[in-house]
Amino acid sequence: MKQEKEHLTSEESLEIITRMIKTAQGNVKAGAFYFLLWGWISVIASLAHFYLDMYTDYPAPYMVWLIGIPGWIVTMLYSYKKASAARVKTYSDNLIMWTWIGFGFSILVVIFAGQHINFQITPLIMLFAGLCTFITGLIIRFKPLIIGGSSFWIFTPIAFYLPMVYSPLIMAVAIVFGYLIPAYILKKHNL
Repeated sequence: MKQEKEHLTSEESLEIITRMIKTAQGNVKAGAFYFLLWGWISVIASLAHFYLDMYTDYPAPYMVWLIGIPGWIVTMLYSYKKASAARVKTYSDNLIMWTWIGFGFSILVVIFAGQHINFQITPLIMLFAGLCTFITGLIIRFKPLIIGGSSFWIFTPIAFYLPMVYSPLIMAVAIVFGYLIPAYILKKHNL
């Protein structure tokens, strides 16, 4: 059996560190995709929900959120493709992934408990989205995401205190500040 080297040269150490940094940076930049995808899905669904609720007699304006189903499919396919292509999955990648999976399950609980919480679903989703965005920003050390996550905590109480019909409109604004602006900055950021 071949014996492993006990010590790395400084050049080998530097090369390994450089590759690890580039891998982590590539993974972080790829995360902008998810914020952009879900940001636009959420803004479109929120504005459509608000419009249908406020200006039409459509009995189920919340049904526009079904556009999230293709979003989940795209997310799963993109995640699978990225996981297949990635040689290295970092601890940070796993932490972020499980944070957002927890977010998904939390949303399902809130939706199915809707009548028990007086259908105040939107503010609770904003609260969880803020927490997950904030945590993601902390993990990748990206200040615009930290600020974006924090912005949800400004909009959440507004959504609780205004009449419920305005919640989707407030959510659309919160998504712009919490997801879209940080995602476009992240996409262009030279890490």
